[in-house]
Amino acid sequence: MAARKGDHVFNNVVAKLTKAFDAGLRVYFGEVIRKIDPAERERLSRDAPAVRQEWMARHMPRTLAALNGFKESPELVGIRERLQTVTFEGGDVNGPAYSGHAQEFEQATLAFFRKLALTGSYLDEHTLLPDIARVRRAFLHMTEAAEDPGALERLLAQYQGDQGERARVEAEIQQLRESLRWAWGRCEHLYRMATNELLKL
Repeated sequence: MAARKGDHVFNNVVAKLTKAFDAGLRVYFGEVIRKIDPAERERLSRDAPAVRQEWMARHMPRTLAALNGFKESPELVGIRERLQTVTFEGGDVNGPAYSGHAQEFEQATLAFFRKLALTGSYLDEHTLLPDIARVRRAFLHMTEAAEDPGALERLLAQYQGDQGERARVEAEIQQLRESLRWAWGRCEHLYRMATNELLKL
């Protein structure tokens, strides 16, 4: 029998971040006018995300490491995936608040990469600090809206008869909340690394 699909208590901020970051890189390669061969720029702005990941591995290793830190996060990936209800009701699939904040985050990311593409030198790195701050704030708002109360209540109700298991689940919920609470700092680090490494090419 196929595994049942349940609602996640927390929306997937890692997927939103990686999607927005890749879209930002596509914008960057489409608009940057310096240091990168035009044919390569076109390929990087057009092809699949794996092509940009490969390019990052060669030219932006610290940025790629920061991005992979999100993708490999025990809390934001592993624990989040375990915090599912038994049945799927669709109650936590991109609700209005979360969707709105996710769109704001993506727009802030695209604006950041557009400005980065037009920034002439790493000596001008400080001019991007307000844009990084906007990205960080948008990411924070997205994480604050990532929890779905309906799924949380239904998940905990599954363990009413098993206090030990319920305590374990509650501890994991708190662990993930704490990770989301401080993830804005990791987000800022990611965008600072991108700024530093792209401007020093």
